[in-house]
Amino acid sequence: MTVFQIAAFLLLGLALAATVTMAVRNRIAGRVAFAWSLLWIAAIVAIARPQLTVTVANALGIARGADLVFYLAILGMLVGFFAVFVRMRRFETEMTRVVRELALRAPGGTAEGKRNEDAGRD
Repeated sequence: MTVFQIAAFLLLGLALAATVTMAVRNRIAGRVAFAWSLLWIAAIVAIARPQLTVTVANALGIARGADLVFYLAILGMLVGFFAVFVRMRRFETEMTRVVRELALRAPGGTAEGKRNEDAGRD
């Protein structure tokens, strides 16, 4: 076992333990914890048995295991970026709805009415 493998196992073990702990404390959803746990375990297996990535890569028509890992990382990042984009759009839509609702609740029905009311208090 190499120094890198030992360090990686410690780091990935801590990540897995943190993921499980967060799931148990309901800080992250079970589905999310499951997905992250699978990722940590896959990384542990790939580091422990690098030849396995070569075997899987060859079965998929990819020459090297490192290329497979790289391609999967790129795909994972693209999916992650898309998920963040969708969440941000949803947040922006909800924020717009809340701001509109608050503006309509202001005296006079508009934010301008609120400013005029505040100016009259001086």
